[in-house]
Amino acid sequence: MKRLLVLFALIGFIASVPIKYAYSLTPLAEKKIKEAKTCVHNVSVQEAKELIKNGAIVLDAREYPEYTAGHIPGAIWAPRGLIDFQGPTWFPDKNKTYLVYCKTGGRGVIVAYELKELGYDNVVNLDGGFNAWEKAGEPVEKGAPEGPGKGIKK
Repeated sequence: MKRLLVLFALIGFIASVPIKYAYSLTPLAEKKIKEAKTCVHNVSVQEAKELIKNGAIVLDAREYPEYTAGHIPGAIWAPRGLIDFQGPTWFPDKNKTYLVYCKTGGRGVIVAYELKELGYDNVVNLDGGFNAWEKAGEPVEKGAPEGPGKGIKK
C-alpha cells in the first residue's frame, strides 16, 4: 500500500512539472501572431541561409535557456519581451536585414512585427523557427550570450 502511495505521489509530481519550453497560446498571443503574419514575410531555411550568407543579422527571440541549449551560429539573443524596449539601442541600423526566429515561428513573427513597427525596413521571420533549422540538419551553436542584444561569449 505504501509503495502504491509513493507511486501515485511520483506520478502526480511528474504530471505537475511543465514540459520543457512548452507554451500554450492564449487568445491574446493568437491575436498578435495572426496580426503579425499579415505584415511579416516568412522565409524558408534555404532563404534564411542565403540571407545569412549576404550579411543578415540573425536574432534569436527565445528565452535564455533555449538560446544556450542551441541556436543558429552567430545569432544575437534578442528576447521577445525586451525588443520593443531595447531594439533601437541594440540594433541602431534600421536599414540592415534582420532574420528573426524562435522555436516554431510564433514569437519570432511577433518580434519581426515589433521591429517593423519600430521602423526597421528589412525584417523577416524564419518559417518554422529553430525547429525547422534543426530538422533541415543545419549547424547549431551552443553557449551563453554575452547578454541581451549580444551574441555568444567568445
